[in-house]
Amino acid sequence: MTSLDAQRHAQAQILQSLVDGLLVEGLLDDLGATWWVAGEADEWLTRLPAFQAHLHEPSTCVWCWSPDAHRDIVLLLRPGIAQAWEKVPQTPVILVHHETGEWASLDPVAFMRRVFGADSDDDQALSQGQRVFLQALADSLWQMESSVDHRVETRGLPSRGTAEHFAIMEQWASLLDRPYHPTAKAKQGLSEAEYRAYLAEFNAPIRLRWVAMACGQVMTGAGVDEACPVPVRWLAGDEERRSLEEEMASRGLSQSHVAIPVHPWQHEHALPRWLEAAFAAGDCVALDAVSAPWLATSSLRSLAPTSASPHFLKLPMAIHSLGASRYLPAVKMFNGDLSARLLLQAREKDARLGECLHLCDEGKWWAYLPEGATLFDEAPRHLSAMVRSYPVALLEDPDVRLVPMATLGTPLPGGEHHVFGDWLAQRGMAADGASVQALFGELCEVFFDINLRLFRLGMLAEVHGQNAVLVFRQGRCHGLLLRDHDSLRISVARLERHGMQDPCYCIKPGHANTLYHDDLEALLFWLQTLAIQVNLRAIIDTLADHYGLSRHDLWREMAARLATAIETIPFDECDRDMLEERLFARERWPYKRLIAPIIERAGGPGSMPFGTSTTCNPFLRVGWSVEATSAEALAEA
Repeated sequence: MTSLDAQRHAQAQILQSLVDGLLVEGLLDDLGATWWVAGEADEWLTRLPAFQAHLHEPSTCVWCWSPDAHRDIVLLLRPGIAQAWEKVPQTPVILVHHETGEWASLDPVAFMRRVFGADSDDDQALSQGQRVFLQALADSLWQMESSVDHRVETRGLPSRGTAEHFAIMEQWASLLDRPYHPTAKAKQGLSEAEYRAYLAEFNAPIRLRWVAMACGQVMTGAGVDEACPVPVRWLAGDEERRSLEEEMASRGLSQSHVAIPVHPWQHEHALPRWLEAAFAAGDCVALDAVSAPWLATSSLRSLAPTSASPHFLKLPMAIHSLGASRYLPAVKMFNGDLSARLLLQAREKDARLGECLHLCDEGKWWAYLPEGATLFDEAPRHLSAMVRSYPVALLEDPDVRLVPMATLGTPLPGGEHHVFGDWLAQRGMAADGASVQALFGELCEVFFDINLRLFRLGMLAEVHGQNAVLVFRQGRCHGLLLRDHDSLRISVARLERHGMQDPCYCIKPGHANTLYHDDLEALLFWLQTLAIQVNLRAIIDTLADHYGLSRHDLWREMAARLATAIETIPFDECDRDMLEERLFARERWPYKRLIAPIIERAGGPGSMPFGTSTTCNPFLRVGWSVEATSAEALAEA
């Protein structure tokens, strides 16, 4: 792919997410735009080459807005499935001058500046939040362009070992980061050289630094004990460990301090800013030792070993991404320990979960917490480390493939490959529409079965595509591996009904709570938004484009598998009725707003900002209902 092609690919992908996000969040509603049926549009529109191929499609609509008396901005829209209207894919946003008839395509930043009413270079008319969003959009553009210009190596995937295959899947997933989020790719705070050095798709080795923290000022996780009290035991080979221990001894730190790894970017940029006093006092000591190489994963601050080890790393980085700083506070890891305990109990209470739900061990962590500090202070959360251990039985099984669901929802820039192709070949199935739909159905069946069994017990993991890893065995979807346990959402009343207790999460007073929910109805929000509208929808869109399939057919396949799971899992009748009504009968679904909340926060602290609104029910949009499908099945019988 040439640099120009990479630029076009990045702009097209981000423009699609931007326009679709603005539409579903209602951020274009008050502009006074005119909507035309494509066949009734003015003649000058038919002369625009970028639109000609689509103007004769009966469902296409022309959106035309006049930001001033001399120009129009024009979009082509079509009915969507997860939202009422979406931009016709691969079509531009056009700016047309009335007097001359000249037109030009607008890139995402130029279009958004006009929506904000500031199409010149003067930013005085912009609010702080608007400037924050525009900068994130601009950073997303150049960073995605860099990423797609560097091709991920996908040749010979079936012949690679499980761990090596998993590493490539992480690189692939990183190309998009989060679907349908126009600023997701922005990792703000990185220079171009740092971006290429630290993003997974570039596959560059990363040598970590080490910092020693005073033992009396360290908080540790549930998996840290006297048998293995220090991170180096999990993370380094014999020679590296001896070198670190010798340096600690020579500097008189062996008994008083514990050494943890630090990302080199964090060591250079964040620690001098946030913890200068701690280093000056000797509570924290920068060591000369560096690690053997590590590799970034699809989550920038999570790192994979280059050795045959099941122990991965999660480290803080004070860059800004998804509208939030990527630090790693002790409170998050503390809550993650509590969530892991619940997930282990769920595996014991449901035999199916015991077989097919796999968990990373995230209990081995260390966090700087000086005397007098609280779990919610800013500075300490910049110095911490978690060892994330993957199940050895999965990594060492040559028949297993671990695939982040985000990989399946991320198209390669050249469109030359999809992981489904490997699985179809492994099972001797033709790469045709029926086979792809069947395999997608199997994936949905396992995904919903596991998540709804957890849901029935009163909990739901944050199963967006990055956290949820599919476990395939010999080309068949076998189970689900979860990581990042700190975002487990729960309903205490339902937990107690099944013999479990409130984990007593630590939540900042006055801070928005997204972990506790009054009942299953409230908990369902996360299944509808993160699991279906983001994760599975991205897989549908990618499969449809790669294989030339009908999105409607794939959504209907998903609905059928979801309905079957609801019917077969031992829900109480009232729970089953609630699920069927909210998922299949209700006209409106909840929607997780992303663009407006970033603008509203204007760059302030906190986790990823979001708001809630509503959108259309995707299953109704594709004409699916429990009753209609039951009638079809009876007629076929």
